[in-house]
Amino acid sequence: MQLSHICLAICFLYTVSVNSQTIESSKAIEKRKLQFELESLYLIEKEGADKINSWTIPSILIRYGLNNKTELQLNTPYLKESKYENDDKVSSRTFLDNVQAGVSINLWKEKGIMPEAALMIRALIPVYEYQPNKLGSLVAINLSNTLSNQLSLNYNLGWVADAQGNSGYYITNLSWEISSVVHSFIEFFGSSYNNLNMHHNLNTGIGFNLGNSFCIDLSMANGLNHEMIFYGGILTYQISI
Repeated sequence: MQLSHICLAICFLYTVSVNSQTIESSKAIEKRKLQFELESLYLIEKEGADKINSWTIPSILIRYGLNNKTELQLNTPYLKESKYENDDKVSSRTFLDNVQAGVSINLWKEKGIMPEAALMIRALIPVYEYQPNKLGSLVAINLSNTLSNQLSLNYNLGWVADAQGNSGYYITNLSWEISSVVHSFIEFFGSSYNNLNMHHNLNTGIGFNLGNSFCIDLSMANGLNHEMIFYGGILTYQISI
């Protein structure tokens, strides 16, 4: 894999990441709720003699409930990235990656076996190397089924495109509300760069509700058919305005 391929894989992780889970919810933030998600993610990905270490310090996702079906989204990922060849550092940079601005619209609620669904659309705005005619995009359908009072099944299908190329992705997530304070999850996710082989990953983690407004989540993921690992953490804070 070329370093450009690895870069798009990193862009995929930061683009679809909500918190330490990569899943995107089918539910919108409630009307007039403003939610801040501060995430730090450390990622190592290798392919042959090439390696990238990347760290968000942190990224900030802002969500606002325009109404009970529609939320506005703004994501600003700030990254520190180092590239290696044969264990020798060849470059290092700290930069603001593609700013992501968009909307998630709840299409319908769950009914029987039919899952709840939302359409998510984001524009990817290049900041580090700004070119007005090189805007990227993300389009995804986000689905969920309630299995019980404690279990939910969530899944996403999406497409990311920018100046570097394009990537189709999937995410399947099983979430478990252990108690009113503790929740956990396990998920599989993957992406394919420019119709190359699909890279599959396993992610798992645990979270804690710290009152009505605060939540902290921790997770780690590992590549199943490629060399990738990341460790993530997020602090979520919500207010009414």
